[in-house]
Amino acid sequence: MATIGPLVIRPPVAWRLQGFLGHPIRFAVVIAVLVAIPIGMVLVDEFRSALLGPAAGRIIFVILLVGAGAGVGASAGQLISTLRSQAFMDTLTGLYNRRFMDAELGLLQSRAGRYGHDYSVLVLDIDGLKRVNDTWGHEVGDIALRAFAECLRQSLRGSDVAIRTGGDEFVAILPETPCHDAHIVFDRIRRQVTDLRAVDKRLQISVSAGAVGWKSGRTLESLVQDADALLLNAKRGGKDRLETEVPASTTA
Repeated sequence: MATIGPLVIRPPVAWRLQGFLGHPIRFAVVIAVLVAIPIGMVLVDEFRSALLGPAAGRIIFVILLVGAGAGVGASAGQLISTLRSQAFMDTLTGLYNRRFMDAELGLLQSRAGRYGHDYSVLVLDIDGLKRVNDTWGHEVGDIALRAFAECLRQSLRGSDVAIRTGGDEFVAILPETPCHDAHIVFDRIRRQVTDLRAVDKRLQISVSAGAVGWKSGRTLESLVQDADALLLNAKRGGKDRLETEVPASTTA
């Protein structure tokens, strides 16, 4: 099992392209070039004068200019939307990815430090995924990953955030939830996974997790490292269990 490791943001090419196109002047230049090239190829002055006449040529020119501008603008908008989605989403499971987690944790850390809003983090690892891959192949392994992602979605509140950080590792960010209540969320996830094993006999997986919460003075790097260490303890302690840094709440 690989650990999550320190937080390092390395924007990919798609994300850098999104940032480049996000500048209004650069975006305008790209649009102008994309519009000018097809129009320049079609409406050279000789062609317009010979076939359409000066007046008709100007009308057609304006129509094509408006149409091309609208088409290119719509395509560019769709491109930016796609790039934004790809930058923050895991393509296999449809959950948010590590990059989004970094941004979300940074925001929660800021709010917690300023207003004292609690939050906690569950770092989860799928037990038995390698056995599924070895027995049934990686296609079934991908089915297991998507099914576990759905278990995560079904178990979280609307304000919680489900993330796949890579491989068989996932994270659940729980705003306004103290660490001693994280076991409530884990129990829901664990029940969903238990039901999954009964529905599809190929998906004999379970889930282990480590839970940490916000503390004044704790950095994001140490928060993730502490959660990783607790997850490792859960795996070594028999798997299919939660390790948390504080005792579970006696009231739910």
